[in-house]
Amino acid sequence: MSTHQTAKTLYVQSPTIPDTKYAYRRLGTSTPGTPPLLILTHFRGVMDTFDPLLVNTLSSNRRVILFDYAGVGLSTGKAATTVRESANHILEFLSLIHEPKIDILGFSLGGIVAQLIALNADPAKLVIRKLILAGTTPSAGEGILSSPNEEDVNKWAGAQNVDVNAFKVLFFPQNKEGDDAAEQWFARIHERNTFTSGEDKVATWLSQGYADGAVGLQAQVSQLQHWGSLEGSEGLNGSFARLGELTGAEVLVVNGHDDYMIPTVNSFVLQQKLPNGHLIVYPNSGHGAIFQYASLFSKHAQLFLGA
Repeated sequence: MSTHQTAKTLYVQSPTIPDTKYAYRRLGTSTPGTPPLLILTHFRGVMDTFDPLLVNTLSSNRRVILFDYAGVGLSTGKAATTVRESANHILEFLSLIHEPKIDILGFSLGGIVAQLIALNADPAKLVIRKLILAGTTPSAGEGILSSPNEEDVNKWAGAQNVDVNAFKVLFFPQNKEGDDAAEQWFARIHERNTFTSGEDKVATWLSQGYADGAVGLQAQVSQLQHWGSLEGSEGLNGSFARLGELTGAEVLVVNGHDDYMIPTVNSFVLQQKLPNGHLIVYPNSGHGAIFQYASLFSKHAQLFLGA
């Protein structure tokens, strides 16, 4: 069976968006009646660098689909500038690969996009059974807070060259346990390479070295700015006022004890507004709690998805 380190990259051409080809990978084995788990990654992240410990554990008993957003990683085209646009890309992608029913694990920006996929999908064409929303937030609304560390977050998240030091600040608690967890995770996400995959190209962070003139980075910044403003997240562009509509899907909200990027309290607000919301907060952890507690989170995720 393929692993995160060995799975081959597949491509599907968008029939509606010029020069856009979606890159994705399939792992795991099909279980009758069980939909695949679509994994959506974080700001500047690509499927090559999503934690293989999570991917391989979750794909041990179900199908998993990894995906690069349009214009990100191995996908071509222009990166979306709004969350709604990004969600529409993924809705098109799922129709192209003939997946009418899915579960979704969305981390950080991926959790934001996942909310709009679930809220904006035509239920006659796509059924979202279960959602896992990790290290994320609803759109702007009462009780939703911005990071008190915004200036520092912007400095590290928008850095020209992304390295482990950025993640020690952004994803993990700033103590010995956090630094150790960051180093271990950073080593894991580099386990996929040209040798293990047999592919010529291994993608790295979006706009690494500003090789694209930081165009992709700015597009994702635009997504977050719209999401974080009342004007930019009205109606189909936002989730805050509509989370109560998710009556058909069970949702697991996950975060760390003190999220440096997206205040943990936003996860509480998210869970409270969901009709079928569960909440897990891991101790001595931050934004990247699902990576710091990868083995434990995998067990929790498997229990939730299998229930």
